[in-house]
Amino acid sequence: MSLLILTSNQDLSADYLIVELIARGLPYFRLNAEDISNAKLKFEKTTDIFQRQISIGPRSINLDEIRSVWYRRAVHPTPTAAISPPKRAFVAGELRHLALGLVLDDRIQWVNPIDKVSVAEHKIYQLRCAEALGLRIPQTLVSEDPRALREFAARNRHGTICKPIFHGLFVEGSDRYSIYTRRVSATDFTDESYADCPVLLQEEIPRSADVRATFIGSKCFVADITTEENAVDWRDPRLSIRHAVSTLDTYTESLCRQLLRRLGLVYGAFDFIRTPEGDLVFLEVNPTGEWAWLEEQLGFNMRGAFIDLFYG
Repeated sequence: MSLLILTSNQDLSADYLIVELIARGLPYFRLNAEDISNAKLKFEKTTDIFQRQISIGPRSINLDEIRSVWYRRAVHPTPTAAISPPKRAFVAGELRHLALGLVLDDRIQWVNPIDKVSVAEHKIYQLRCAEALGLRIPQTLVSEDPRALREFAARNRHGTICKPIFHGLFVEGSDRYSIYTRRVSATDFTDESYADCPVLLQEEIPRSADVRATFIGSKCFVADITTEENAVDWRDPRLSIRHAVSTLDTYTESLCRQLLRRLGLVYGAFDFIRTPEGDLVFLEVNPTGEWAWLEEQLGFNMRGAFIDLFYG
């Protein structure tokens, strides 16, 4: 039984799990998107042969031997520099569809299925599903209308936050920036510059902690995260962060599992705000969210949970 890991060469969570796989002598095959253009991808169907195979240098895998796939990163191959610019988009598409056509298999376990991830990544859809199941969500507005944005920001008693609708990565030339959740006010929306792009606003929820609840199959690992600065986005690397082992109440955990089933996910990293009264307010669930730092910080056996899922 083998595990196929679909990822990129900069995936530290994959590196972290692979260290444990090697220590336990467990078979795996890592396919980085960056390696696909130099790999040998083979699909053959003849009277006597039916074969799906990937080879990268000395490593080779018969895809019929795969029983689990860990889908960490989207498969977007980059053609080699030898290919002329007019042909690059065509070749990239051919490589992507060949690679995915080879590995897609509905008879085996995917964590998580590619099609389910592409749907579950939509935050607006998540909010609708979460509220329908009974999870509390913040008051939210997504709009390009400066007047509507001003009015929404003005009526939130505890303040207003702004966050990206998608991933928050801004690319400018060779530079990359992360756009973090931030506090805003009605005076930030005084002109028409926002008409070019929709803005996602939410009421700010008073917090005693942020909560990351990571579901790996049947296991759930919960951490409370606090910052000295009372920040609205603990992911900002400039912040001082404290972690503490925590729990979800039985009702909230049940609703999380219902949401995972509705979204078709086996793995999900949930973000909540814990209010001073102890209530939990749902923010989002990431179907490919990071987790390794929590095992390092709090001693969670998250790698063990993944290994049970993939090889159990």
